[in-house]
Amino acid sequence: MSAHYSVAILQCLVHHVYLSCISNLTPSRHFCSPTAPCRVALPLLAPFRTLKLVSSLWKSVADEYKIDTFFLNVEEGVYYPHAWHINTRLRKAVLLSRYRIFRTIDSDGGTSNRGVYVAYDFGGSAGCAGASEVVIKAWVSGSDVEYHREAAAYKLLRGCPGVPATLQGAQYEPLCDVHILPMQKLGPSLEDLMSLLPNRQFDLRMVLTVAIQMTERYRDIHARGVIHSGAKPGNICFAPRSDAPGTLYAIDFGFSLALADNLLIPSAHRIDSVGNRRFMSVLAHHGISKSQRDDLESLGYLLSYLFHGQLPWDPPRPVRSRSIATPASKIFEGMDACFHEFWRDVKALAYGEVPDYEKLRGRFAVCLQQHEKGCAPYDWWDIWDQFNS
Repeated sequence: MSAHYSVAILQCLVHHVYLSCISNLTPSRHFCSPTAPCRVALPLLAPFRTLKLVSSLWKSVADEYKIDTFFLNVEEGVYYPHAWHINTRLRKAVLLSRYRIFRTIDSDGGTSNRGVYVAYDFGGSAGCAGASEVVIKAWVSGSDVEYHREAAAYKLLRGCPGVPATLQGAQYEPLCDVHILPMQKLGPSLEDLMSLLPNRQFDLRMVLTVAIQMTERYRDIHARGVIHSGAKPGNICFAPRSDAPGTLYAIDFGFSLALADNLLIPSAHRIDSVGNRRFMSVLAHHGISKSQRDDLESLGYLLSYLFHGQLPWDPPRPVRSRSIATPASKIFEGMDACFHEFWRDVKALAYGEVPDYEKLRGRFAVCLQQHEKGCAPYDWWDIWDQFNS
């Protein structure tokens, strides 16, 4: 038997012994990997890591096989056949030595350039046993415009009420060749809730509650110098169950703009038309640079959508029916007068004019107080549990 063949057999044996030993790690809930172990698994691997330093054979085995097998499978029945796809890349290794992807929320299936995922964060002192769930936003290209907008917005909005916390800044992960932004995991979105409700419609109390909170959200977001450009039901989420149960969060700042990036006067050549086209302001559809009024106009469309379950220009109606001529009487048909008053004030705003948020919010608050008649404020999780049982 040749020496080369003997070494190959020995390498395979060493590799087998190594994998057999690490597979018996305790506690059993280790979903980290040998190359990025949690704090509990790390001391159990110490002898093997030391052996690599003193044994050339062991080092050659580790280098040749690139041993990074995960201890525990956390995702059943999912197969990603394309190595280049972002879904596959993110599952190759532990991200930033502490995050393990286990579910895809959404990914750009056409170009595979970006996605949103749920991951275990085992970076705490309890390791995998004390892991919490977090959200990972990921981009393949570091030059992706949405990546830079999102990273810049969350930096400006750090600590802003009703905006998810970023756990670390946006970073490049060389093991998967992606750029990632770890974030706080929130509850379901208003779109998720709509899917459970009869006729996909919110009642008046629910719409007023959204109106009050989102007016507050935009007041605080605009005060930080950010235009959201992302009003839609899927971008408004419940707070985690452990937090204030009635709080709503604004998410997804990939289309956001800093107020400082806009001209002092509106310009049709300053920005591209970005945002969800169903809820985008009329002037933004024409590429005119955005200001505070555009977020509030989009909020008006959102409130109408929640109440009616659709917008006047939704299919099967012709798309061209959406125009600057669509009257408030059509958008807020059957809704309280406070929505018409809100719309009048928002449409009267000049470009860059700071809205009177308290006046806008106050109308909704008075209407809600009259409508509730002593009812307790809504707990979004209670509504969710009621219809999701």
